[in-house]
Amino acid sequence: MFCDLLSLQCLSPVNRLPVELLSYIFILGTHATQEVLESDAERSPPFTSQSIRTPLILSSVNRHWRDIARNTPSLWTSLCITVEMIDILTDDCNNMAQPPTAFNTSHLNTYLKLSRNYPLDILIDARDQDWDFSEPEIPSEYECDTYTPPFSSDHMSTALSLLLPHLRRWRSIDILTDSWAPMYVALQQIHKPITTLGAPLLESLTLMRCNDFVSYSPTFQPHEMIGPALFRPSEQKPSRQDVLPRLTSLTLRGVHVDWSSLTSILSRSQTTLRALELSSHCSEVRPTLSEFRQLLATSPSLRKLVVNGSGPFISDDAEDDQSVSEEASDLISLPCLDEITLGYRSAYDGQIILEQLDAPNVKVLTLEDSNHPGEPEEIDAGSLLAYMGTGDSQGVAQELVVAYTTPDGVRYHIALDKEPSMPMGRKREDPLVDGEADSQATFPLLEVVTLKGVKACSRPLQTFFNSLQNLRHLELSGMTMHAVRALLPADHSFGLAPVIAPCPQLQSLCIRGFESLQLDDLHFVVARLSAERLNNGACGIHEVDIHMDHTSTCITEDIFCVSQTGTKVNIFKDPLHEDDDEEGMYCDDEDIDTDPYKAGGVFNDPLFDAYYAGVALAR
Repeated sequence: MFCDLLSLQCLSPVNRLPVELLSYIFILGTHATQEVLESDAERSPPFTSQSIRTPLILSSVNRHWRDIARNTPSLWTSLCITVEMIDILTDDCNNMAQPPTAFNTSHLNTYLKLSRNYPLDILIDARDQDWDFSEPEIPSEYECDTYTPPFSSDHMSTALSLLLPHLRRWRSIDILTDSWAPMYVALQQIHKPITTLGAPLLESLTLMRCNDFVSYSPTFQPHEMIGPALFRPSEQKPSRQDVLPRLTSLTLRGVHVDWSSLTSILSRSQTTLRALELSSHCSEVRPTLSEFRQLLATSPSLRKLVVNGSGPFISDDAEDDQSVSEEASDLISLPCLDEITLGYRSAYDGQIILEQLDAPNVKVLTLEDSNHPGEPEEIDAGSLLAYMGTGDSQGVAQELVVAYTTPDGVRYHIALDKEPSMPMGRKREDPLVDGEADSQATFPLLEVVTLKGVKACSRPLQTFFNSLQNLRHLELSGMTMHAVRALLPADHSFGLAPVIAPCPQLQSLCIRGFESLQLDDLHFVVARLSAERLNNGACGIHEVDIHMDHTSTCITEDIFCVSQTGTKVNIFKDPLHEDDDEEGMYCDDEDIDTDPYKAGGVFNDPLFDAYYAGVALAR
C-alpha cells in the first residue's frame, strides 16, 4: 500500500484524475477544438483536420493515455479520406499516363475498429489542389491535356467498400470531387445499400462536384453519365420504408439525383429537412417545376434554403405560358424558413423560385447574380427586387438597363421604360419610389440582407429597400453607388409629403468590391448618408465598413473615424496576396502604371478570363 501511495504522489496532477474524467477531457479536446456560433452550426463541418489527428496525438503521450484513448470509442468517429492517402509507387511519372498508386487505408481501418458501434462522421475529399479544371471523360480541344486525377474512381470504390459495411453507423457523410467520374462511382455504389437497407442514423448528406464551370453548359457533361445514379427507381423493394429516417440536411452541388424518388423517400421520413441546398445544376438535369415544388412541400420545417444556379427548369418557350402560372398558383408554406440564399442566372428564374414560397418569417437573405462572369449581357434584376418589395409581379414597370463604361473606367447604368411613352408633363404614380409599397413584401421581417453583384437601377432598389422595415444589417458587394444612394428617400419634386428613409432601422452597412470608388463617394458615405437618413426619420447608422481594392488610389492605408452623427466608419484597403506582393517587388515603375488586366494589357484575354473566372467560383 505504501508503494501505491508513493507511486500516486509521483504521478503528474493530470494523471491522478479518474479515468472517466480524463476520457471526457479527451473527448472535449477532440470534438470541441473550435467554437462554433449557433448561427453557423449548420454550415460548419462536424470535424476539422486538427480534430482528426487529436486521438493519435493523445495516444502518443504515454502508455496510460494510450490505453484510455484506445478504449474511448467516441474519439475515433471522425473519418477523413483525402488524396494525401494515395502514394505514387514510382518516381518516373513523366512517361506514364497513369502511374501506379497505392491507397493507404491503415488509418481508416484503425478508426473503424476503435470507434466500435458509435455513429460516424465521414469526409471523402477527392479534390486535387493541382487540378487544371479538365476531366478525362469530357473531350478537350487541347491535345496536350493529359490530366489524370490522383484520386481515381477505383480509389473511391475502395474507400466506400470499407465504409459501406458500417452504413448503419453513418451520421454524416460529405463527398467532394473535382471531376464527375469518381462522384458517379460513389453514387452508384451507395445507391443500393441506402435505398434497400437504409441509413437509420444519417442526419447530413453532402455531395459536391466542385466544378461550377460545367454547370453553365445547357447539356450535362460527361453526357454518357447523365443518368441519375442515386435514388433512381428500382424494382427491388426496400427492407424498410423509412430509409432515411433522420435526414435533416441535404446539399446537392453539381450532383443531380432522381428528383421524384428523392421526394418519395423524404415524404416517408420520420423527420423533415432543416437545411436544403441545390446548386450548380445545368438545365438538362434540373428538376421540373412540379418536382421542385414537391421537394419543398415535403420539408415544411425547412429553416435554411440555398438555391444557387439551380432550381426548376423552365424552358424558354414556357416563360409566357399560362400553364406555368397555373401550376404555381398555390404557395408552398415554409413557416420555419429563417435563411434563404438565391443565386439567379436570369431574373425570370429567380422570380419563379420566389413565387413558390410562402415564407413570411425569413430574417436572412442573400441575393446573388450567379450568371457566367464572361457573359457579355448583364442581368437586370430590377423586376426581381421590385417583386420582393411589393409581392406583385404585374404592377411593376419593367425597365431596360443600358450599361456602358467610359474610357476612364467608370461604369454607368441608364434605365429606359419598356412601356409606351406617356404624354409629356403627365406624372405617373409609381410604386417604385413613393414610400412603402401597397402590396405585401415577400419577406417582411428581413433583418440581414446581402446583395452580391446585383445589377439594377435606383427605382427597384428603393422599392426593395422601402419594404425592409426591420433591416439591421446590409452588405453590398460588387455593386455601384446606385445601391448606396437608394438608402435615401426619393427626390420628390411634385409637392408630395416627405417619406421616411428606406430601411429605417438600419444599423450597420458593409461595402465591398465597388469599382471606381471616388473621394466624393467616400465623402457621401462618411458625411452625408447617415445625416440625411436621420433628417428623414430613420435611425442613425452605427457602423459602416468600406473595403477598398488594393488598386484604389483614394486611400493609402486603413482609416478609422467617427462622423458628426456618431457613425463609426472603417475604411480598409484590402492587401495584395502575399505571392502577388512578392512578384510586384520586382516590377518597374512603367509596368506599375499600366494595368495588365485592363484593355490593352498583356493579360487581357476575354476567353481566358471567362473560363477561369467561372471555375474559380467552384473552388
